[in-house]
Amino acid sequence: MYELKKTSPINNMKSIQYMFCVECDNTVEREPREEIEDNSVQLELMNPFYEVKREKPSDISFDMDENGVISYSDPFCKHCHSHNVTKHGYNVRNLITEDGEHYYAKVQRYYCPNCGKYSQAEFTGQYKNYCNFSNETKERSISVREISWYPFRKLKELYQIFCGIIISHETVRKAQIITNDLYYLNQEIKPSGFYSYDVQWEPLDDGYHYRHLLFDLVNNAPVAELLATDEDLKTTYDFINNSVKPIHRKAIVTDLKPGYDGIMKKLGFKHQHCIYHLRLAINEQIKKFLKQKDIELRIQFKKENEKISEYKLNKKIKKEIDKLKDEINIYKQLLFELFEQQTYDKAMSYVNLLKNEINNFPEVLKNYLIKYFFQEYKKFLWFLKDEFKGKLTRTNNSSEMYFHATLPKAEKKRYRTEKGVFNQICNRKNGWMKNEKSQLTN
Repeated sequence: MYELKKTSPINNMKSIQYMFCVECDNTVEREPREEIEDNSVQLELMNPFYEVKREKPSDISFDMDENGVISYSDPFCKHCHSHNVTKHGYNVRNLITEDGEHYYAKVQRYYCPNCGKYSQAEFTGQYKNYCNFSNETKERSISVREISWYPFRKLKELYQIFCGIIISHETVRKAQIITNDLYYLNQEIKPSGFYSYDVQWEPLDDGYHYRHLLFDLVNNAPVAELLATDEDLKTTYDFINNSVKPIHRKAIVTDLKPGYDGIMKKLGFKHQHCIYHLRLAINEQIKKFLKQKDIELRIQFKKENEKISEYKLNKKIKKEIDKLKDEINIYKQLLFELFEQQTYDKAMSYVNLLKNEINNFPEVLKNYLIKYFFQEYKKFLWFLKDEFKGKLTRTNNSSEMYFHATLPKAEKKRYRTEKGVFNQICNRKNGWMKNEKSQLTN
């Protein structure tokens, strides 16, 4: 009778050995034995499996001698890649698996006469150089951060609770570094041609940085992201131009920042203005108007009655302001009915109705519509065109929701460097995309 025992965390060495035992009343009794510091005795049972077959020339396989020293089957220098190397003793590495198991492995050291440098056998792909924890162990923290905002010190505690591993928060932090770039391009989707573009600011130690996002509205996925020191029009143009080929440019929705029209026209997009930002702009104008009206009414009522108390004055002003608000809200609602029209032609007819009724609108709305809206109203209505219907949205809410999911406002101030914040964005982006794929599958 026999049982299986794991002997090595190195995947490209045979990881099974046979331990023969005597069966007695369905129980196995073993003689107590001394703790083996480097597992060399167990590994010695693997003599028939030292030679590992490589599937392709670039694969690295390992051998082991009678003393339990693990070496490359085809030794080479990691500095100059020469195969003219000589053995030069060994080092002992403490290797910790994802289950918290410790292995003390003897690894061969090499000397290269070509470059005069030393190196040792490394378990590339499973353990990083000079790190005791396996890559799989550290990747667990990446998976957790993809779906939560656990601080690094909390993740350290989770390792100890669930894996029995004592790991420093700095090791956890370094594990989160999955890219050294500040630009991401999604190679997994075929661009639909319909996008939203937005910018989010990030406060870092050396000042504000800007996260540029190009989001595919049909695929519901990010196309590209860039962390830059500027949000100027040149940065916007270069980012979009480098991220999407001309053949994949149909329509794009953005906020109302001046200059976007010229850029999108140059890039070959139909430019949809965000209706949500139109509402924000109108509300800002109304707020300024009401504030000025408050000042004017205060002066007027004090002239009419110099002895009026502050309480009565405020009450009287509030009554007048509330009347203005009610009137403005009625006409504002009338304006935004435009974007509820079912076809582009109906929307055009509704615009003519608004133009005919413009003199009846409250002063603040009348001025805004004449000065800003009527000059470019078609750019707010491209989403109703037949060729864009169901593909182009009226707002850039998709990118706003993606921003919130991958780096909400409350988390911004936690990060100090460009690399730190962009790696966290990438981690959360990976988790967000996995979640979206699973929802489509289900």
